[in-house]
Amino acid sequence: MPRRSFPFSCLVISAMIGLLGSVVLTTTPRLLADQVVFRSLREGQPIGPKRSVNGEVLVEAADGGLLLRGDDGRIWLIQPDEILNREPGPPPPPVDQETITRRMLEEFPEGFEAFQTAHYVLLYQGDDAYARDVATLFEALHRAFFAYWKNQRVDIDEPTYPLVALVLADRSSFLQHAGQEIGETAANVIGYYHLESNRMTTFRVGNIERNIATIIHEATHQLAYNCGLQTRFADNPMWLSEGLAMFFESPDLSNPRGWRGVGRVNQVNLNRWRRYLPSRPDDSLLTLLSDDTRFRSSATAEAAYGESWALTYFLIRTMKQEYIDYLKRLGESKPLREYSGRERIEIMESAMGMTIGELDAKFVAYMRRVR
Repeated sequence: MPRRSFPFSCLVISAMIGLLGSVVLTTTPRLLADQVVFRSLREGQPIGPKRSVNGEVLVEAADGGLLLRGDDGRIWLIQPDEILNREPGPPPPPVDQETITRRMLEEFPEGFEAFQTAHYVLLYQGDDAYARDVATLFEALHRAFFAYWKNQRVDIDEPTYPLVALVLADRSSFLQHAGQEIGETAANVIGYYHLESNRMTTFRVGNIERNIATIIHEATHQLAYNCGLQTRFADNPMWLSEGLAMFFESPDLSNPRGWRGVGRVNQVNLNRWRRYLPSRPDDSLLTLLSDDTRFRSSATAEAAYGESWALTYFLIRTMKQEYIDYLKRLGESKPLREYSGRERIEIMESAMGMTIGELDAKFVAYMRRVR
């Protein structure tokens, strides 16, 4: 199996949470419905068009800054000096697929086309057949994702907003677009889920079968954040987000009627785990759970991803209800509410009903037997 780069998009998003958090440390989240007219600023100068957004105020800072969720699911970070006008109004109903399709075609330049599936709106350049292959893949994941959690007796919500995917013509077009959203990270990925826009973005790759795992990984992030398992801009531990996505990314497409890869042993990450195990320090689980530092260094990221998959696999296979309780606890987190390392550990120990040391012993013993 070809080696692939790590899904760096969540690393970028994690850093953004820290930036946003500095704006709203003294806030109390309020759910209000407002119409906000604003214009973005860079170094005090207006950039881009004036925008009018009807949406819910997720967070309001002491200085008047807003975290605003629009009727299409996009979340806007609006600084107080960017706000031109603000009027209270009724909560906006979520847009439908037709409306979001029209808006996207107006937003992007000529050369883009769009089509809709049962659950997705795809905007694409160029090859219609490739875009439809990607859409088929997304729909297969959607069916498998909801079927899996139903079989686990976990109630998840249908997405409130249309799920949007952008398929660009080639790598050059991808880098031009993605560079504006995730910066230099775009050079290291073939796709990403963007927390602000709520969109999944990729491009036409030469061999889609070699890249299915990466595309599915990012599309799983999109589903997790739109079905209530996770909350956008909350303090979602990276081991949890990445472990969950890796759990779903081992597809077996030999059966066109189903998705038999959910929960299979992910050999790429099992090998990462095995390479790490001989030198794994005693506090490895503690450092993985308490903060996301290990994911941000090229020296430790591979082991962090491998251990995240291994921990997720272990918990779902042997402590399913405790894992679900943990997911539900974190799913209730509010946007921009950050947990200390100690709080993260306490949440984990409370959900699992044991200390981290006890959990670690069971985890390592189980994973030594996995093949």
